[in-house]
Amino acid sequence: MPPISDPDLDRRKANLRAKLQQRRHEARAANGDAIAALAAERFLAAIPVRAGQAVAGYWPMDDELDPRPLMQALQQCGAILLLPGVAARKAQPLVFRRWDAISTAPPAGRFGIPAPPEDAPVLVPDILIVPLVGFDAAGHRLGMGGGFYDATLAALRSAGSILAVGYAFAVQQVAELPSGPLDERLDWAVTERGALAFER
Repeated sequence: MPPISDPDLDRRKANLRAKLQQRRHEARAANGDAIAALAAERFLAAIPVRAGQAVAGYWPMDDELDPRPLMQALQQCGAILLLPGVAARKAQPLVFRRWDAISTAPPAGRFGIPAPPEDAPVLVPDILIVPLVGFDAAGHRLGMGGGFYDATLAALRSAGSILAVGYAFAVQQVAELPSGPLDERLDWAVTERGALAFER
């Protein structure tokens, strides 16, 4: 039986989403490129990545923190880079395909989001770099409301081990986020100020 929607929870998330998107926009406009380079350094210093591990990033949209400097550094360390493809329906797991040319945008996929073509190899990530609108001190994440990453993390965790790392501007952190039973928590969050590990 599908979960019953909670209008109050949805309303509180929507209100916070609007505020945090504005924070993200201001951070990106002020010094986004420099922050992306510094966040990459923070990630590399805190989270070990072995050669041959599959790391799924994302192609930055709107004002998201740009993970491409980090992904290029990970590729130089021997990581296999993946990008997600969005499912046709909300709250469905993402599919991750290999994309080596991280300096080149893949073709536009569903909803106009760049994604590797369907003939690119499908792989299961060892590490998932997660975009977000906001996060809190307990590792809760606020996304765009589609439920794709929650469904993805639930599926990956039920199948085995996955390290979920939120990637964001420091101003996107709040003291506490509203959360529901389907909201998957992060293992880490990395910003330009450092890396935070969360107990789950």
